[in-house]
Order: sequence, then structure tokens, then C-alpha cells
Amino acid sequence: MSPSTELQYKFIQSIVYDGVSGTEAARRAGYSPASARQTASQLLSQKAIQEAIRQEQFKYLNGTLASKALKTLEKVIDDENAPHGAKVQASIAILERSGVHHNIERENVRLMEKTVNEMSYDELMAVINSYQSGVQQLSKQSTN
Repeated sequence: MSPSTELQYKFIQSIVYDGVSGTEAARRAGYSPASARQTASQLLSQKAIQEAIRQEQFKYLNGTLASKALKTLEKVIDDENAPHGAKVQASIAILERSGVHHNIERENVRLMEKTVNEMSYDELMAVINSYQSGVQQLSKQSTN
């Protein structure tokens, strides 16, 4: 569902992308500053506006923010100075998103029950190697 007016569209955009309060979103959208609080309350009580906000949040989270998050994780994995634990956590996050995470051997799943700080260097490397193997498998599947 899309907003029915340009003011409603701007209101929704301000809430989702600027993270401001409803009152501030109403002001930024161009509603009267004197009645911005009341206007925001009325808008936020409408099912259509609520749904439009949810849809816009979904697009933002699964579009721009997801891309930024994946780029950040990639930088962590590629950073030679990053702690091994950070690399493991970044790998896990990427693989969980890709679906490869569910194909990991039981032994490595057992290791993952430990926090990164509880793992030895060898255990961390085993997890990293397992995930790298999973990435290679995914890469092969995507080329077939």
C-alpha cells in the first residue's frame, strides 16, 4: 500500500530514513508545525500508513542496509589485522544469510556452541575452514 498524498509519502520517508519522531516527521513533511503532534498521531493510527511504513522499512532493511552490512562483513573477513573471532562472526553472518550455514558438519556446529572467546586458535581455524568450504560449495552450486 502506498501513501495517498505527497505529504504522507514525505512523512513515511522521514520516519523510515531519518528515524525521527512522528511529530518531527509531520513537520518535515510539510504539515502545520502547530498541529504536527496531532497530525502524526492521526497518521500513525491509520492502517494504510502503518502498512506503508512497514513496507518501506522492509525495502530499506533488505536493500540498502543489507548491502552495506554485507560490504562491512566482507571488509572484516578480508582485513588481515582483524581478530580471528571477528572474522568467524562475519563469516557466520554471511553464510547464515546465504543458507550455507545449515550445511555445516555436526562437529563444527558443536564448536559454534562455544563463544568465539572460548575457542582455541585451532578451533577458530577449523570453523573458518569449514565456512570457506561451504562458500566454495555455494559458489559451485551457483555456477551449475
